[in-house]
Amino acid sequence: MSSALLIILIAVAVVFGTPTENTKNGLAPREELSSGATFFNSFWSDGKSKVSYKNLAGGKYSVTWGEGGNFVGGKGWNPGTTSKVVNFTASFNPEGYAYLTIYGWTTSPLIEFYIVESYHPSHIPGTTTDPADKGAELGNFTSDDGLYSVRTKMRINKPSIQGTTTFRQIFSVREDVREEGILTFANHWKAWKDMGITMGKMNYMIMATEGNDSSGNSTVEIF
Repeated sequence: MSSALLIILIAVAVVFGTPTENTKNGLAPREELSSGATFFNSFWSDGKSKVSYKNLAGGKYSVTWGEGGNFVGGKGWNPGTTSKVVNFTASFNPEGYAYLTIYGWTTSPLIEFYIVESYHPSHIPGTTTDPADKGAELGNFTSDDGLYSVRTKMRINKPSIQGTTTFRQIFSVREDVREEGILTFANHWKAWKDMGITMGKMNYMIMATEGNDSSGNSTVEIF
C-alpha cells in the first residue's frame, strides 16, 4: 500500500468513523472521535439526519444539521466525574426539536442523563405526547442561579452504550435557558439522588448538541 493511499484511508476513517460493535450488530453507530486532545469526543446518529459534525481545536466543536433523524454529539470527559464543574459558551441556533445539554451515561444501573441548558420551545425536554411514554415529574431545585425541573422516564428496547436494551432517562431542564455559564454537575447528581433515583457508575459525559427531526447549527466550547 502506497503512503499516499494510506494517508487517504486514514483521513476517511477520521471523517466517517470506523465500524463499532454496535454497527456490526445492526445498531445505530456511536462514534468516539479521538483527537489526542484533552477532551473526549462522541458523536451518534441514527443515520437519517443530514448532519455535519466538526471536531475543532481544544474543547470546541461545531455541528450543522438538516431535517430528519436524530443525532447527539459533543465534547467532554470519559469517564465523567460527579465533581465536574463545566465552563461553557455556545452559539445555539435550532429550528425545531433540539437541545444544548450536558449529556452522558451511568452504568449499573444504566441511565442516560441530560442537563438541558437551552432548547427550542417547540419541544420541552423529557416530555412526549404519547400517554404511554409520559414519564414522571420529580420536582425542582436551584443550581448556578437557575431553576431546574427534573423529569424521568423509561426507554424500552432502545439504542444505548450497551446495545439495544431498556434503561432510565433523567432530565434536569433549566427554566431560564442560557448559552454560556458555569454548570456544577454535583448539584444535579445530589438532586437526582434526593429525588429517589439510584445513580450508577459514571461513564462519559459531554457538552452536547442533540437534534431530532429538526434543523439548525451550533458551535460549542468547553473549558
